[in-house]
Amino acid sequence: MNGLYGTYEWAARAPGRVNLIGEHTDYNDGFVMPCAIDRGIRVSARARDDSICRLYSHQFQSGWVFDLREVSKESGDSWARYPQGVAAMLQAHSGRLLSGIDAEIESDLPAASGLSSSAAFEAVFAVLWNEIDGLNLDRWTLAKLCQQAEHEYAGVKCGIMDQAASLLAQEGCALFLDTRSLQTTYDPLPKTWSLVVADTGKPRALSSSAYNERREQCEQAVRLLAGESEPHARALRDISPERFLERGVLMPPVIRQRAAHVLGENLRVAAFRDALQRGDKSLIGRLMRASHESLRLDYEVSCAELDSMQRACETAPGCVGARMTGAGFGGACVALVERAALNDFLAAAEAHYRADQPGCEPVFLACCPAQGAVVERL
Repeated sequence: MNGLYGTYEWAARAPGRVNLIGEHTDYNDGFVMPCAIDRGIRVSARARDDSICRLYSHQFQSGWVFDLREVSKESGDSWARYPQGVAAMLQAHSGRLLSGIDAEIESDLPAASGLSSSAAFEAVFAVLWNEIDGLNLDRWTLAKLCQQAEHEYAGVKCGIMDQAASLLAQEGCALFLDTRSLQTTYDPLPKTWSLVVADTGKPRALSSSAYNERREQCEQAVRLLAGESEPHARALRDISPERFLERGVLMPPVIRQRAAHVLGENLRVAAFRDALQRGDKSLIGRLMRASHESLRLDYEVSCAELDSMQRACETAPGCVGARMTGAGFGGACVALVERAALNDFLAAAEAHYRADQPGCEPVFLACCPAQGAVVERL
């Protein structure tokens, strides 16, 4: 395969993800239920005989060159920080200097839409270097190293969900993940349903400072709720509903709201999984709506565009349930839709949203639950 840098030897792909339910629970050691989607980031690459990496992103129409011997946290376009961070983490973990590469990057995954393009960027380079250099690292090790890259090179103290979804997902299934034990199970979605990502057209604007602020507020909630009687509590996962009722009234209102969302969301994830297994569409819809409302009122990460899109999707024909997905303040909603009504759903949801938000240009993506990252030798 020929390209900008000559003949390529490797092709890798990593999917974006959409989270069905379980938002802002992963960094609280809670439960999440994402799907990988059949849109993502593709890399065509060839290995070099030195430590230089030449990368070109068609999505951002820019290139970047760096030396694996001198990976810097300060340099690089925003997208280039992800492969640099992954390279640094792989080298630190393996104690080896990676192979330089020439690589072209393509994407059909909208950036800043809450579909975790950052994790897909990390995952695609992780599996690529893992194969090129024969590192033989398992998927969980790669996920943790990608998470660390995001912490150190993007400045976002994310949980493990996004990287796990991009690396471990199975086609046709939602991934139920306990983010503390890292135990996973796969729950098939009905083949009669479509997975619709409804991008509001407002770029996700949750800055690293706002995201990290939410995380710090959750950590403060644990300290206030645990007290002397529960000294071993290390995350909101460890706080019982009874304990929250007893001590929550003594907390600052904002901290209490953050804790209320996380504790309630963990319960909703478990109930959602049970409803999915039983095919209880009515309960699935109610749980997705409750999740959105909690993110809007208690966690305060929604916005007018997301609220409008959630209503537009929920009231459209064939909708099983809809909610915002991703970190918040813009981005996308996710809707589960009866496939037989998909065209009617798309037309009605778009018309409703455009009438409500005339200044926005929405994008509706009908997706399928996809396989995690793959790499092949050409």
